[in-house]
Amino acid sequence: GLYREAAGCISNFIVFLAARERPLTCVGMSVVPAGSRGLFTMGALTFFIFLMLISGALNTLLMKFMVMQKVPTGVDQPAAGFDHPYFQTLLMMIGEFLCLIAYYSSTRREEIDKASDVPNHVFMIACSFDWTATTLVNMAYMFIAASVVQMTRGAIVIFTCLLSVVFLGRRQYAYHLVGVALVALGITLVSLSTFINPAVANTGVPASSVTKKMFGISLCIVAQIFQASMLVYEEKIMSQYTVPPLRVVGMEGLFGILFGMVLLVGLNAFSIESTPAALYQLQHSTPLLLAVVGSIFSIAIFNYSGVTVTQRASAVSRSTIDVSRTILIWVVELAVGWNTFNALQLTGFIVVATGTLIYNRLLVIPALEPTNEAKALAAGLRMSEHAAAV
Repeated sequence: GLYREAAGCISNFIVFLAARERPLTCVGMSVVPAGSRGLFTMGALTFFIFLMLISGALNTLLMKFMVMQKVPTGVDQPAAGFDHPYFQTLLMMIGEFLCLIAYYSSTRREEIDKASDVPNHVFMIACSFDWTATTLVNMAYMFIAASVVQMTRGAIVIFTCLLSVVFLGRRQYAYHLVGVALVALGITLVSLSTFINPAVANTGVPASSVTKKMFGISLCIVAQIFQASMLVYEEKIMSQYTVPPLRVVGMEGLFGILFGMVLLVGLNAFSIESTPAALYQLQHSTPLLLAVVGSIFSIAIFNYSGVTVTQRASAVSRSTIDVSRTILIWVVELAVGWNTFNALQLTGFIVVATGTLIYNRLLVIPALEPTNEAKALAAGLRMSEHAAAV
């Protein structure tokens, strides 16, 4: 009960942060909001924040639930786990494709016509990054708890920082570096928590060896390299076009479905993936089928609400919601017995969350802020880039 109350308090605080456009400034031991956006009613914004929070957490939990199911893979075949990461990625792409349907059904014709005609290869490249990252994460569910998967996803801050410097020429300030350092430290603690006083309850897989646990964590971390690559690529390329975010997600889902169908044909031919076995398991397990349907709609709702939050609050608001989503996933796992309480894991999560907030300047520490000269230089560079783009 104490853990749930603490998680609820933290979650409420993060939702409060996400509803703000401006960062927070630390003054002594207090936290003072620097401003807020008044273009959207707080009630409506809070609704979409919670919708994004619940759908995001539900999607992660459902993906974990799938791999826990033991269902025969064919006639007279023994029961086996739903170990079909490529097929699961295809399901996620179907969910993203639903956003394209939502876009065309909710957008006026004149607004659709105003959108830039983006070359299809742009979406295809972004989709390839997304496909790879999602598949790697789906593989990781077989080896580690869903909460550890979600916490390890915080590594995206590290790789986004590095790739932004290399490919976008973006200058990183002290608060960026401190945030990245804290995220790296936190992920290290979370990784160690799987070996020191590990959760040995019904985590959905047999007691994994050290090698398997390290493999699962490595899959998540490598996945974040591809996810960060997608974000940096979209920022560098998509900034040249005027495309609604909902259409971007939907088009990536469309190409993801096409890419996935072709890939699955090849993987089945080489016996790397067995789609017939996956379909047989779905046909003979109602809980598994419901989990699949739920995962498709949850990822669609997550992306739709995420676009709304980004448009109505700020882009960095999504980072705070990911933090609170991790709390919710962790609490649910503890409640249903998929995980056991681990103080080191909680400590690691708090460090990751703090680093994420500092990196995104939702938590501002004056000593880490750039000097006026550095701010002026950064502003000049942004104006030059804008002029060059025009």
